[in-house]
Amino acid sequence: MAQNSIKSWKMYNKSLEYLASGSSTGSKRPSFENIEPGLIVKGKGCKVWDVDGNQYIDYRSGIGPVSLGYANSCVDNAISKQLKDGIVFGHPHPLEGEVAKILTENIPSAEKVRFLKTGGEAVAACIKISRAATGRNKIIQCGYNGWLNTLSTGGFMPIGIANTQPLKGVPVQTASLHSYSPWGDIAPWEKAFETFGKDIAAVVIASNYSEMEKGKKFLPALRKLTKKYGILMVMDEIVTGFRLAIGGAHQYFGFIPDLAVFGKGMANGMPITAFLGRKDLMDMAREVSVSSTFGGETLSLAAVKATIKFYKKNRVIDHLWEVGTLFQEGVNRLFKKYGISAELQGFPVCPVFSFEDNDVRADFFKNCYANGVSLYNVPYVTYAHKKKDIEETLKRIEKILQALAGRKF
Repeated sequence: MAQNSIKSWKMYNKSLEYLASGSSTGSKRPSFENIEPGLIVKGKGCKVWDVDGNQYIDYRSGIGPVSLGYANSCVDNAISKQLKDGIVFGHPHPLEGEVAKILTENIPSAEKVRFLKTGGEAVAACIKISRAATGRNKIIQCGYNGWLNTLSTGGFMPIGIANTQPLKGVPVQTASLHSYSPWGDIAPWEKAFETFGKDIAAVVIASNYSEMEKGKKFLPALRKLTKKYGILMVMDEIVTGFRLAIGGAHQYFGFIPDLAVFGKGMANGMPITAFLGRKDLMDMAREVSVSSTFGGETLSLAAVKATIKFYKKNRVIDHLWEVGTLFQEGVNRLFKKYGISAELQGFPVCPVFSFEDNDVRADFFKNCYANGVSLYNVPYVTYAHKKKDIEETLKRIEKILQALAGRKF
């Protein structure tokens, strides 16, 4: 089954002459030349194809947004139907209000909703509203909030960002208003609040996928602490929304933040985010001038409406947990069987690969690509992944680990 992606890489390398950094999304840049697919041209269900015609069982899922599987007919039909009537207008389209209502009915914290296009700008909108509402300036972040993490030091940054100069271009005055506190341990937060709580406008929390279980105690405790100091709590549910539960971590762990942002999974790959929460705070979006020409773009809104309908009808969340568990337990069983010092950690709907040795990690990923399995550090299962797809994936991974187990690093 060994395959390569030579033509794909030739085209990719040519694009570097015109496309800065090789991709507009840092996490999508390929690393393993002629092995990993340089360019993907098609997706269907849980499979993708590269320029060379190689087929992969895919767990990158668009880096998270594809939650139902590629080319889901229910979502695609809704998009096609709306396309005939127009994409964007100079006045609101009925879908904007309809989809906002659907979100308020399905997400616990959503009293009112606004739409944007990316997670970073949705988080930025919540930060601006929080500062306006509280009259305070400091923001404490936790976890990955997109490239906004580059506003301060100490916070989580993916390898692709950490290996750059993330603070370059950030004025010292701006960086001084952003700081980081860790996931899962309430003590540092208590200390930070005691020290300068009167200056903190909001905390922005993205869950730690590898230690997600800590959210059960940590998140409600932090919610209680923020209320004590009059600090707003913003939940970044970009990944956890429509995975842990439709309403993300705050629905799963049972508490209500002041504001929350959603994106990946909400429209099965169409570009849209929602920031939502308390009515009084959301009504401030106009007052503080949070606005975007494409916020009410109709194709994405039609996709959200169809996606949520599909979720409700087909028990998608339950399915993600079921097939995710099969995948995670299967991979961990094989790692243990072949003596590989690695583990797939966290909840099965968004687990994280952890390797003791980076060389072993690289060889594992390379061989997976070469054998038709496309992985990401967070392997995202979709509704399109069925038991047979997981079993086939595990069969290929076992052959790879058999070979790796006999090698010395």
